[in-house]
This record gives sequence, C-alpha cells and structure tokens, in this order.
Amino acid sequence: MINIICFGDSITEGAEFSVNDRWTTLLKMKLDVAKPDVFEVHNKGIGGNTSAQGFDRIDTDVLPFLPGIVLIQFGFNDANVKDFTIEPRVSLAEFEKNLKEFHRIIATKKGIPVFLLNHTIGEVDGEQGNGKKYNDNFLPYNKTIRKIAAQSGARLIDIPLQMTERGIKTVDFLSDDELHLSLQANHDYADIIYAGLNEIEL
Repeated sequence: MINIICFGDSITEGAEFSVNDRWTTLLKMKLDVAKPDVFEVHNKGIGGNTSAQGFDRIDTDVLPFLPGIVLIQFGFNDANVKDFTIEPRVSLAEFEKNLKEFHRIIATKKGIPVFLLNHTIGEVDGEQGNGKKYNDNFLPYNKTIRKIAAQSGARLIDIPLQMTERGIKTVDFLSDDELHLSLQANHDYADIIYAGLNEIEL
C-alpha cells in the first residue's frame, strides 16, 4: 500500500463539504479505478492552519505514514494579516524556512514531498491590518512555494497553470469568499492532482 498524505489547511481539509465531495476523497476514487488497492489517501488538513502549526503536527500527522507521497499545501493562512496587527501570521522568512524543513524531514524519512502551488483566487474584500489587500499579501507566499520547490528539486503541482490550461474560470472554481473552493473545484482539484501524481515515478 502506498500512502498519500494530504498535509495542509482548510483547502485540504474541505470540512464544508461532505466527505465524499472532498477532493481528497475524489482523488482516492480516481486512484482506485486506475490501480485498485494500491493507494491510501490520508486527509491531514486542518482549517485555519499555518505552516508553523503544520510544523507542530508533522510528527503525528505525516511521519507515521512514511514512506509515502506528501502533498504539502500551506500559505493562505500564513499570509493573513489580522486587522489588529501589521504583521502576517507567519512571516515570509519563517514560511520559507518551514517549507524547506518539511522537504528535508520528509525526504530523510524516504518520503516524496510534493508542493502544491495554491490556486488562483478572486479579489478578496477588505483591507488588512497592514493597509494592503489580502491578494497583495498572499502573492509573495505563492512565489516562495515555487522558489522552494525549484531550489530543492521537489515536485510542484502548479494549480494556477493547470486552471489556465484547462480553461477553468474562477467564478466556477471559488466559493463566495473568493478564496475557498466550490463543489466543482473539488473535482477539478482531484483531476489536477491525479494528473500530477501520474508524473511521479515510484
């Protein structure tokens, strides 16, 4: 049995959907059709989590399932600047350090780290505590994911690129908050990640 550990935040957890409608479950269904009884998918997403909180639980939520493939998806909460502060929940420097350490730990345990470049979002309403729009605060974090994947030689599943290539419109992909997934987007996510996993030689 090959473990696939989905390690992330609310986008991974999908708590607003029934279990069978979550992209992690839909991914498992696709894998079962292609190769029955070969893969087990573990949803280790927790809504609201930053990479720092992920760092605190990697020993319980990821390491017991290695060796395996770890889909790493953080950034949306790290970049968030609450209205009572001018600092993000996790600084860009710490975010970068956490991603590098995720990669090192997983690779040391003979796992395969795969970074997910977070999907394209709409224009999130409001001004954050530092006077910027959320979109402007978030953009450098997504750029950092791409940079760390390139520097480490890790696999990257570029979800924004896949959205463009597949003609996926954000109006169909996003919920009303312009950030979280729609029901249809869970199917799109499963398709995109399934295609990305097919490029990995085990």
